[in-house]
Amino acid sequence: MPFFIASVPYDQNAGRNATEQFNYVCSKLPSAPSPFEVPPLKVGTLDTLLECSDDLLKIDTQVESIVFKVLGILEDIDGSTDLAVVSKPTSAGQQVTERTDEYIINFHWNEAQYPINRSAKQLIQSITESVTKGEENIRAKLSEYNEVKGRLQAVKKKNVGTLAIRPIASIVKKWYEDHNEEGPVDSEYLTTLFVAVPSQQEKQWMKDFSSLGNTDFVVPDASKIICKEPDYVLYSVVLFKKVADTYKQSCREQKYIAREYNPSEEVTDAELEELNELAETKKNNLVRWLKNTSSETFSAYVHLKAMRVFVESILKYGLPPNFVAMIFKADAKKEKDVRKQLGTLYSHLAPKKYGMEEETEPGAAANALEMQYPYVSLRIKATPAD
Repeated sequence: MPFFIASVPYDQNAGRNATEQFNYVCSKLPSAPSPFEVPPLKVGTLDTLLECSDDLLKIDTQVESIVFKVLGILEDIDGSTDLAVVSKPTSAGQQVTERTDEYIINFHWNEAQYPINRSAKQLIQSITESVTKGEENIRAKLSEYNEVKGRLQAVKKKNVGTLAIRPIASIVKKWYEDHNEEGPVDSEYLTTLFVAVPSQQEKQWMKDFSSLGNTDFVVPDASKIICKEPDYVLYSVVLFKKVADTYKQSCREQKYIAREYNPSEEVTDAELEELNELAETKKNNLVRWLKNTSSETFSAYVHLKAMRVFVESILKYGLPPNFVAMIFKADAKKEKDVRKQLGTLYSHLAPKKYGMEEETEPGAAANALEMQYPYVSLRIKATPAD
């Protein structure tokens, strides 16, 4: 469900403190908001405020994109469809976790991480550096995981398919070990070829193998079954090296498939298990980084929104800071009703009358200040779908 923040000026007739002001506004609205904490930041000069306003508008879009990209990667990798969890410190120095929507509603400025005695520009820089550094770390961890995952997938892909296409190194090695033989014949004059023969052509192969290529250089009775599967049977055949190429060509003509034996292609069960374990370790590390980074970047994102509320409220309502900020969680219908009532309450702040016919549909200009309203208004997302 979407959220929006509204900042309205104090009404001198409504009360003398923020709580009274908040309760007064709530009493006038069809949907009650929650208070949204905005700390008193160092404002600087008017020029500085205007610069910060421009910077915050640009950075807001950038940070929002990074935040929800990280959350999207976490969902893809971890398979979780729940709202992300954000960690925040308690007054006792402990860490508690909240879902992103809960974090927005219960937001409190983290003074330890973002001291308000710093200038607005310093805080903007700190938030930007935190988010971009988190993105860089995730990009590096994701690259490491994808590299190992790619290797694992390539190995697994090679080990599927028929005897006509998949690597045969492990199959050949196992056959020779099972038969207590050192390995395929490979001497100065002799070599061993391996041929995948379609199952329906087995009898024909046994008649043909010694005379393929019209050569007498095949060792008699030297064709053995290395592996038998429903579609193909893998045979070995020993012959003189000088006729190997001619023999392969004759195999192709008869629809037999000469296979290359490359011992380096062999992946043992132990190696495959080691690669699986490495991929799982990389994945776990990545998920841990994603969870930490998503928490940190989402927190930075909401702090950035609070800064924007402060800066825009000062620019709109003036000094000293004299406004109340509220967070609304409302569907499109409720938002429309709330907007209409707020527009009526604060129509005097606008240079022209604000009615719903002049407002955009809820959800429009999600990354920009909704300047069509007479009060300060910002959208804030808890999920990519908001």
